[in-house]
Amino acid sequence: MSASRYLHSQTVCISVRNMEFTFNEFWWQAGVQFFAWSDFSQGDSIKLRFAPEGRDESPMDADEVALATWLEGNHEGQKQPLLTAVLDAYPALRRQFFEDYDIKENEESLPTITSEDGLAKVIALEEINIHQISKDGVPYVGYQFSCSWDEEHGLGVLMHDKRVIEIGGADTAFLLWIAERDRDT
Repeated sequence: MSASRYLHSQTVCISVRNMEFTFNEFWWQAGVQFFAWSDFSQGDSIKLRFAPEGRDESPMDADEVALATWLEGNHEGQKQPLLTAVLDAYPALRRQFFEDYDIKENEESLPTITSEDGLAKVIALEEINIHQISKDGVPYVGYQFSCSWDEEHGLGVLMHDKRVIEIGGADTAFLLWIAERDRDT
């Protein structure tokens, strides 16, 4: 686990292996390209945020760097359980979309999805949030997606290791209290 800090254009940067974090007034962030998620990001860079809520601007300490490093080595293992959970939830999300907008169910507005690969038609990974809290040395990680059924609120999935904690709007991925509630149980 190596991290270095340096001043770059009057901004403190923290390099964590292949990730370069900068503070943007609200949180530490980096742009990453995780090959395992390229089919859900169209090959674009994904925003990686450390401590999206409830932390000051002080540089990341060694324990926090370890949490970010954990994600780099384990995001691939989180993909399958996340997609399985979203695929399981999709029929209800789709049904709710048609009810909320009073639209007759149809494939053009929101297609039926029967495979995890098919989810790439309706969701796109935009941000990954690493929470500053952990359980057994493993951070809580929130995946934030844009989605076809809720352009305003998106889709969020909070995970701990390979376990899906909660699926909801995009805020599910970054709300610290959801991770704290799970950690404390």
